[in-house]
Amino acid sequence: MRADTVEQLFVRRRSGRISLLMVLESPAGERERETLLAPTASPEDAVRFAARHLARRGIRPAARVRVRVERGGSLVDDASLHDAFVRVLEREGREERWD
Repeated sequence: MRADTVEQLFVRRRSGRISLLMVLESPAGERERETLLAPTASPEDAVRFAARHLARRGIRPAARVRVRVERGGSLVDDASLHDAFVRVLEREGREERWD
């Protein structure tokens, strides 16, 4: 079954770039993991990049999607990145449906 929601997005800095690990889930509960390298060093731009990528594939945010950022070796939830990610994912998803 094909994944249709994103459950989590992990944002990590790697060699001056941002690595994005996305945890996707199908309606049957099967999980997939996918990694993207963002073409930017800005976490804000990187989560918007991930949102556009997912929206083009018809993937929507889960009800309780989490955006976690690696800081000092730990993963922490980031409310501002979460809001930017969900906002762009929902907006781009609406636009994709109307094209």
